[in-house]
Amino acid sequence: MLDYRLFKQIDDCFASGHADKARRLLMEVQSRSIALRDEMNMLHIRLKTLEDALQLARNLFNRDGFYWLKTGDVTQGPFCPRCYEDEGALIRLERTGSKLHCPYCHASFIGSARAAGGGAHHAHILPFV
Repeated sequence: MLDYRLFKQIDDCFASGHADKARRLLMEVQSRSIALRDEMNMLHIRLKTLEDALQLARNLFNRDGFYWLKTGDVTQGPFCPRCYEDEGALIRLERTGSKLHCPYCHASFIGSARAAGGGAHHAHILPFV
């Protein structure tokens, strides 16, 4: 944390002719400012990550044993329940015959046309967690 008393000390050092001591104090203020900026950047990243996780939690739902993601007016999925529950990864299931298959963990599920969403899909990894 930045100590604002240092500014007064720096001013006093310059006023009393102790420029070297004032420079050392200025370098300390600079170092603390850089550390605070780095901490702010880290906190912004953590906040964005938490906001993304919250958005995902609001829009992810379970139906027929599969995970689905609501984005705007479009429902995406189904996503592999095993991958999501074990690793937090959203891996879109692919239709192979009458089964749904996970291209990542290779789990197979018996799915309906309703659960599969119709056509063939390619695997998409959505890195939310």
